[in-house]
Amino acid sequence: MALILALSLTIPAGISVAADQVRVTTSFDARFSSAVLHQVARLFAGGGGFGRSEADRVSQEIDALKADQPRVWQFEVQYQGRTESLAIRALMDDLGMIDLDFTASPDAAPAVRAAVDTYLNGRRR
Repeated sequence: MALILALSLTIPAGISVAADQVRVTTSFDARFSSAVLHQVARLFAGGGGFGRSEADRVSQEIDALKADQPRVWQFEVQYQGRTESLAIRALMDDLGMIDLDFTASPDAAPAVRAAVDTYLNGRRR
């Protein structure tokens, strides 16, 4: 019980743990989804699996999403020399806001969170 409490205290807001994967949750105006996807793709550049072309494809498919119809994409990526799973889940609402969640390894999740936050926080200036 104490171990579970300690783990929950070390996981930043917007990140949840599921088995051996960590989910990074985001919600923002859908017009920024392409840029956010490209920021995340930079983390896996050179290793294949989720790069610029995959980010472009997912972005186009997100643009075609209807409200309240979630979509999930699965990728095998290279992160720090290891092959890992990356899942992206998108859910559009009626107002053009998107919930865009990334599920990644515990090692990659903080970098994904930072990539998303860096872009979105930079837009607020």
